[in-house]
Amino acid sequence: MARDATVILNELRCFAEEDASGGSEPYIWPALIWVDDITLGTPEHVGIVAPAVANSRVQIASNMRGGQSVDIPAQVGFLRVRLEDDLRLQQLILVATLMEEDETPDKAVDAAYRAYVEALQREVGERILLLALASEQDRDVLIDQITAEVSRAASRAAEGALTASQKVRIFIGTLNLDDTVDTSVTTIATIEDRELTLTFRHRSGGSLDQIYRIEGMLRVRPVPVETCSEEVAAVQAAQKTVVAVDASIRAAQDELGTAPPALKPFLVAEIRRLKRDELPAAQARLEAAQAALAACRRRGLTALEREAVGPPVVAPAER
Repeated sequence: MARDATVILNELRCFAEEDASGGSEPYIWPALIWVDDITLGTPEHVGIVAPAVANSRVQIASNMRGGQSVDIPAQVGFLRVRLEDDLRLQQLILVATLMEEDETPDKAVDAAYRAYVEALQREVGERILLLALASEQDRDVLIDQITAEVSRAASRAAEGALTASQKVRIFIGTLNLDDTVDTSVTTIATIEDRELTLTFRHRSGGSLDQIYRIEGMLRVRPVPVETCSEEVAAVQAAQKTVVAVDASIRAAQDELGTAPPALKPFLVAEIRRLKRDELPAAQARLEAAQAALAACRRRGLTALEREAVGPPVVAPAER
């Protein structure tokens, strides 16, 4: 039976805050990444769900200081994915970046957030096998690489959305851009009910000047009635086709190494044909099937949930 995995971020606690102007105005960019047999067959290798771009800067608190705790708004505190059954691999990765609001123009924030989500999916997808096989120390290095690349992508997007006059104001110090406090990553290999804690630490001048923590939970519930059975079947069929075409390519490549000279031109042409025609077509059908399934799943959300999360910014089949 399919399951709904829901991340609920409840509360932000501030343990230390040394903003020169007083308190802080924190907001978050959360994202829930999932990897399973289906996503591994897509070009991105992982799926991702995140709040809508309209919620890219939902202020959690105003003038927040050390010792305070505040509830996280539903618009950015609720992430849900539906996990299909009969899959060999299922894993979740919860990522959240804590930001401090200053004076970045809204257009630049939106551009940075969109780039952040897209880069997060891309960078995790490119390293997903390395992450799965890495030691704890190597995994931390990979995560640092991912967060650095994602941060650069978001910064480039924000800069590209600024006007010339805004760039001049930044240069002369009259426009203070939003700050990144820290990024926290939690890998969830066993998908079951559990409490979640995300910690954010920021250093300035070699010493910690900001410490925050988010308290939340993961809730996993079976889907009582499958309302998207046709869409699920279409995804599974399309996934099998992608796997079959990929297996044909590998088999032809293996055969090419030992084939007699007379057969090699045929095998080379067959590999090219499979890569040029069959594989892109199969992947397109899979992406279309996943898009239809995602739309069907979304219809199953309550009105409150739809308002809270909006449409996912990026998903494997929604490009």
